[in-house]
Amino acid sequence: MKDLLPILFAISAGIFTALETSINAKLGNIVTPIIATLHSLITGALIILIANLLKGSLSQYAQVIHVRPHLLIGGIFGTFIIYLVTKTMPKLGVATTLTIVVASEIICGLLIDAFITKQHEFDWLKLIGVILLLCGTFFIARK
Repeated sequence: MKDLLPILFAISAGIFTALETSINAKLGNIVTPIIATLHSLITGALIILIANLLKGSLSQYAQVIHVRPHLLIGGIFGTFIIYLVTKTMPKLGVATTLTIVVASEIICGLLIDAFITKQHEFDWLKLIGVILLLCGTFFIARK
């Protein structure tokens, strides 16, 4: 039961991802994908700024100057994700785009867990899972 909240957060993240990407794709068709990306990032930055101000935790931001520089590039990847999905979704649709994105995330996450952080082993059951994931992705993505 203690794992229920993280599971609900993960489900919510999936729902928000589907909503955000489809909204950004529609906005990108009206303006451009790069402007839609900018708007998404500015809106998100304002919301998290307000949340930090209300929580009183903004002062902790000063600690970022003490971390290794490679830990500061997450926003770059986030920008690429928003832009690439905004650009791709009008061509592939919501389900196909997100299926490919999620499959890529899972496979990359498995590789990071197994070979970089060494938190989990990459065993034959995970290999079977990857194969099934790729098969499911193929069936959803095919026209």
